[in-house]
Amino acid sequence: MADDTPVREAALFGGFGGHVSVTDGRYVYMRACANPYNQPLHEHTLMPTHMRGRFTPAELKGAELVPPFPFTKDVPLLKVPGHALSNPYSFGTLLFDLHTDPGQEHPLLDDALELRMATLLTRQLRTADAPLEQYERLGLPPTGPVTSAHLLARAQKPQADAALQPAPRPEDFPTGPLSVHVPLRDLLAHPEAAAVLRDRFAALLDGPLAQRALDLTLLQIAALAIGLLPTDRLHAIATRLASINTVCR
Repeated sequence: MADDTPVREAALFGGFGGHVSVTDGRYVYMRACANPYNQPLHEHTLMPTHMRGRFTPAELKGAELVPPFPFTKDVPLLKVPGHALSNPYSFGTLLFDLHTDPGQEHPLLDDALELRMATLLTRQLRTADAPLEQYERLGLPPTGPVTSAHLLARAQKPQADAALQPAPRPEDFPTGPLSVHVPLRDLLAHPEAAAVLRDRFAALLDGPLAQRALDLTLLQIAALAIGLLPTDRLHAIATRLASINTVCR
């Protein structure tokens, strides 16, 4: 680090359930999930806690004890169904040249370069003893070479373009005692509104995000958890909630 001498071919980085990324110092390759469901996804842990609290009983219902990884000193792990804050599929797989685009604002479409970077990424995953399900989530081979059939940037360009669109504007949604402008806590306290959310937004209510988002409005959640609450679904929820307000009058 002191004199910038290269010590590795590439470096792996990312966040849980998000893009899994690799850089060789010049290019950055951000690999999104291969399917819109961002699955399979589990947490592997010996201490079932989040940053601000323990796993809930509901989260642990699907837990199972699994064999150790090579780096866990022969200790088995608790495997728990995982929930990501946002869905990388909504942004697509992205490739950037840091020399010409240091702000990473203009994704590249270069199949040969993506193949090289996807190969580096896969090699790093194997070195890190990543779970087999991670390859399935990312659409990469756990063994053997990465081929052109595994490339995603070109196929997922529509998501990358859509992600550049402006966030939903509050003024485009109806207001009222039950609306996307009020906290989630208030909506869940109303049986009919809660039923609308259960029908349209079960991914939030069934995940750990629910407890952390109770004081946020649906508009705020949509801006925070990109991909979890798309604009078209937000409009559908707003319309249903507005109809409940009308009936209540």
